[in-house]
Amino acid sequence: MERIFSICILCIAAVSVSSAQPEELNLRVGDTVTFPTAVGSDGSLTYSGSTNGDGTSRVKAIGDVSGGQFTVPNKQFTGRVQWDSSTGLFSITGLKVEDSGEYRVKNDANPEKLYQLTVYVPVSKPNVSYNKDSCTLYCTVDRGTEVTLSWYREGEEEESFISSDSLNAPYVKLPEAVERGGTYTCEAVNSVSRERSTVTVGEECAGGNAGPNIVLIVSVCAAVFFFITTVVISILYCRKNKGGVL
Repeated sequence: MERIFSICILCIAAVSVSSAQPEELNLRVGDTVTFPTAVGSDGSLTYSGSTNGDGTSRVKAIGDVSGGQFTVPNKQFTGRVQWDSSTGLFSITGLKVEDSGEYRVKNDANPEKLYQLTVYVPVSKPNVSYNKDSCTLYCTVDRGTEVTLSWYREGEEEESFISSDSLNAPYVKLPEAVERGGTYTCEAVNSVSRERSTVTVGEECAGGNAGPNIVLIVSVCAAVFFFITTVVISILYCRKNKGGVL
């Protein structure tokens, strides 16, 4: 009997923990977020995001409904936090990166609902280039938060052959040496956007011959040196024979 009771307690605790998990919301800078939990005549919207100097999270009341009357108690969100009396939903307009954090909607009837909002800067179109001497591809982005870069070869788009760690621009870049000619695509991705750019690699890198221009230069130099040496030897030989005749 005690064992059954313990199992029931654990089940209830598990349900409570799962219900407390925040719902994730990913949006772009400038978007509007609407929290899908209705508030009737009484309720509130609170925000906890950036931390204080002691490392604790700052909790702010940013929207309040009392007796059906809506007020915005925090000046930082004045003009951006709204409450629709017909639907009972809170919303925030003109989202900024610093708006990322945890939001709690409390109403007069149901338990509070948690939301984890992350505001992203969309990725910019990748800048791609190609160094013929080293057969190296380069890919960078100027804008974006939590960006991952990946290289794909035309005809092999199902799987990238290399990807970067997730970083914020402009600190994310992806150089890669290649051994085959063809069209290559760099893809920049984060949770709210995706951009691509392509670059074409010539056959100078086909067959795994890295640095073909260097090989060509060395070959030309060797040929010129051989030619000059042959000419000099021929001139000296002719002069020697001419002197012997005299």
